[in-house]
Amino acid sequence: MKFIVPALCILLLAAPALEAQSTDPVLDPRIEALVAEVDAERLLAIVEHLESFGTRHTMSTTDHPEWGIGAAREWMLEEMGSYSDRLQVSFDAYDVEPQGRIQVRTDLRNVKAILPGRSDRRIYVSGHYDSVVYGDYDSTAVPQPPTDGPWDGYAPGANDDASGTAIAMELARVFAQSGLEFDATLVFIGFAGEEQGLVGARLHAERMVDEEVEITAVFNNDMIGNSMGGTGIQDARTVRIFAPGPEDSPARQLARYIHRVGSLYMPGHEIRLIAREDRFGRGGDHTPFNQNGFAAVRFTESRENFERQHTILDTSDGVDPEYLQKNARVNVAGVASLALAPAAPRATPQMLRRGDGYDAQLNWEASEGAVGYRVVWRNTWNPDWEHSLYVGDVTQFTLEDMSIDDFVYGVAAVGPDGHESLVTPYVR
Repeated sequence: MKFIVPALCILLLAAPALEAQSTDPVLDPRIEALVAEVDAERLLAIVEHLESFGTRHTMSTTDHPEWGIGAAREWMLEEMGSYSDRLQVSFDAYDVEPQGRIQVRTDLRNVKAILPGRSDRRIYVSGHYDSVVYGDYDSTAVPQPPTDGPWDGYAPGANDDASGTAIAMELARVFAQSGLEFDATLVFIGFAGEEQGLVGARLHAERMVDEEVEITAVFNNDMIGNSMGGTGIQDARTVRIFAPGPEDSPARQLARYIHRVGSLYMPGHEIRLIAREDRFGRGGDHTPFNQNGFAAVRFTESRENFERQHTILDTSDGVDPEYLQKNARVNVAGVASLALAPAAPRATPQMLRRGDGYDAQLNWEASEGAVGYRVVWRNTWNPDWEHSLYVGDVTQFTLEDMSIDDFVYGVAAVGPDGHESLVTPYVR
């Protein structure tokens, strides 16, 4: 099926077939309930409990019941397993040979909880639960390790990144206990080995490629609970989302989506989109997913305090639970809306053509579960979509007298409840 509309009529169009969906997203009470369910006290309790293991260094002891990464991951497994029988909780384990900053053979285990959906495509919420401290410090002034391994020294890692891990764990509880069924399968995961070069995330992303798993989006949270910056400026009203280019990369489509939906459900919390892979000279677990062709972004606080990163000062008293709650709620809004929507349309081999020579003709494959589609476009010099048009249940649409050279076009699938997929852009 196809639909043709003259460019001059777009803003005046009122055909009944195009009135099924409004231009702007509408609040879904189910998502509002999920957003409200995020608990600041629970988030802080998770941070404090992870801090209590003394260190979560990737190569720290795995034998002690109360100290080290082994105890931490066992607690995470048990804790998420207690949330709901709907969650499939397990270790994502790797036997890692010495490499880079992994100096000895290491039993590396990511901790994951899967909430099955109607489809196998996945949406991830992640943080890294390992910690590290660099440099010398007065060891007598901090809790003493009950073991004497070379990597068992104190490394609390409260904000970096128990805060992001807390979001992943709390969202596992909220989504699993909601009773809602989602189109997408949700994965809540704590990665290990981040501080040694994103090892756990890289191994998992490569495993997903080998197993041909479809990943729609990765919401990675790293250093997300500190509202007091190192310069003394407090900011509990904004959060940064990092997304690498080019302009229409999968990550940028995800960032735009989170900004649009998150701003709807959290209007008082500003979402700042940062057009970079990460901060200068720094990295995060979203990167291996982007490198393997998946859409992944990084959530990070707006005001960093470098004195509380990779130091013994990164303790839970530096985590603002209300700020952490707000950032978790932005995650909830984006994940829920995307998980309730159908998959993004797949482009056909000739996805964008000139039509009769001066028109923009868009083609796409139907998405399972979609009741219609929304066409979007913008001027080529602008970073975000400027115009949209709901075009109904068709797989071809023509905009007359709209040059394919002067605009960037895209299309999103719309589900029966109005939730939309990520945009599939028409770019070379």
